[in-house]
Amino acid sequence: MVDAEKARRLTQTLLDSVADLRRYRGSVTKEQLATDRDVQHMVLHALYVAIQSAVDLAMHIAADSGLAQSESYRAVFRTLERAGIIDAALASRLEGWAGLRNVVAHMYATIDYARVHQALAELEDLERFAVAARARIQQDRE
Repeated sequence: MVDAEKARRLTQTLLDSVADLRRYRGSVTKEQLATDRDVQHMVLHALYVAIQSAVDLAMHIAADSGLAQSESYRAVFRTLERAGIIDAALASRLEGWAGLRNVVAHMYATIDYARVHQALAELEDLERFAVAARARIQQDRE
């Protein structure tokens, strides 16, 4: 059974970070993101927290559902797909988000800020996952 309080905290952190990213999407230009280190740090931090929260939430749901341990952050979303918790299209897009998380975490010196700016327009995937996670948590509580 899912630890509802932990899952709630992770979901809220995810949604709060997505809200921050939505604000940045409306105020940060592609040029600012490419050249302003303070803006880069602000956006990358919120992006990292959002994606890591989604990954942690996915791993938590998978573990508490008795699913096989995934070999990577990307793979955990396929695990949830196979269990019917999220659909294949969302799992595929979330794999991409996990890949972006790895870039932000490990290859920060080679980040493509144009791609990061584009990601700000694609936040709905993270929100859709939060909705699916909440549904799963509610299902486990019933």
